[in-house]
Amino acid sequence: MKMDILSEQKERQLLHYYCLISHNHRYDLTIGYSDHFFGKAMVTSMQTGKMVLLCQEDIDMDHHWANQLGIEDEDIPEFQEFFQLVLQTRSFNEQY
Repeated sequence: MKMDILSEQKERQLLHYYCLISHNHRYDLTIGYSDHFFGKAMVTSMQTGKMVLLCQEDIDMDHHWANQLGIEDEDIPEFQEFFQLVLQTRSFNEQY
C-alpha cells in the first residue's frame, strides 16, 4: 500500500433516515451524528449522493445546503422548519 493511515477512530453513530414528500418532490435523507465535526450533523441526500455538515446555526444559510441536498427552492422554508425540529443541539467542542 502506497499511502499511510494518519488516523482511525471507530464510534457508534446515531443515524436517522427520513423520506419526505412535498407537493411535487420526494427527498430521502440520512442524518448522522458524530463527535468528529464540531457537533454538526452529517446530512446526506440519497438522490444527489452529497453530504453537508449542518447545525442549528446553519439552517438559515440555505445557500450552503439546499443545492447540495437537491432541495427545490419552493421547499426550502419547509426544510428550514424540518431541520429546526430534527437537528440536535450540541455544544461546540474544540478538536484541535
